[in-house]
Amino acid sequence: MRFLTNFTNFLSVMFAFLEKFPVKIMPIQLKDMVTLVSRTGRHLQRYDDKGLRQVVGCIPYRYREAKQSSPLTDGILNEELLEVLVISAQNGQGMLFPKGGWETTDESMEKAAMRETREEAGVTGDIERKLGRWEYKSKRRSIVHEGYMFPLRVKAELESWPEKNIRERRWVSVTEAREICPQWWMREALEEFVRRQTNLKCRGSEE
Repeated sequence: MRFLTNFTNFLSVMFAFLEKFPVKIMPIQLKDMVTLVSRTGRHLQRYDDKGLRQVVGCIPYRYREAKQSSPLTDGILNEELLEVLVISAQNGQGMLFPKGGWETTDESMEKAAMRETREEAGVTGDIERKLGRWEYKSKRRSIVHEGYMFPLRVKAELESWPEKNIRERRWVSVTEAREICPQWWMREALEEFVRRQTNLKCRGSEE
């Protein structure tokens, strides 16, 4: 048991180290390993001063191209042009946004959110300003978590990613995301995201 724990610790540190290298200079075998291996276990998990497990995630998004429609009409965001990426929950109950534990390695909160999004949803992109903080209780373990969510403007969808074989990913409208996401705090994060996008589009149109 001690050997397995030490080996798991070694792998976590090794992959955190390898992820810092530019992809172009990495041997193809190592690049594939970093892409396809998902970190497991909670021995590196962060907790806040109150003992709450810290969880970070992203709302991956994109705008559909529409020749005759604008993302903003009369100051209201056209939500049908805005799409968000959801993934299937491991327990099979609903679709969620990618999220996972923020680790005690030297990764920032933003880096952790991007890592979890890459591992669970297989997408990469530009992370944006934090949407907020929520406290919620895990249904499986009745443990209170401290959750943070970030918008992620998707730039690339990977063909292979660590959890490809255990999760479904799907682009949906904001309206559908509201209906199929069972997590109240993720729905609140989605509403904050839509509100922010509306304000950004309004300021852009004024300029």
